[in-house]
Amino acid sequence: MPRNLEISLRKSRVYSLNFRINPAASKGKIPINLTISHKYKYDYKNKTIAFLLSVSINDERMPFFLEIEYEGLFALSKRASKKAVEPIAQVNCPAILFPFLRETVAEITRRGGFNPLMLPVINFVESAKERKAKTTSQSDDS
Repeated sequence: MPRNLEISLRKSRVYSLNFRINPAASKGKIPINLTISHKYKYDYKNKTIAFLLSVSINDERMPFFLEIEYEGLFALSKRASKKAVEPIAQVNCPAILFPFLRETVAEITRRGGFNPLMLPVINFVESAKERKAKTTSQSDDS
């Protein structure tokens, strides 16, 4: 992150949610197979990052199906280049929003009549490094 560039969360909310019980679920302990993704839009003029973090659980063996998008609006202390914003959007934004999404998933599953589902902790620094390495190796292969 560039020197003296501060980030603050201005608002966060559930953007969309789909939770359905699966009557054909398997019995017993099932490993969680989830998909996590995110996207963002940087507004240079307003010094904001609109961030959307998504989690999807669509395994036929699970007792429920879950798709949730959690939105956050982040303010930057000053304008920055897209290159400077990239690591903030890849690491800081999801790291700040994920605990909110994680708590929401636990509460939704509890209210659905199940034990609260605690999503695994994610190291977004490592995830960003892996994505960058993958992108670099793909461009080297071209």
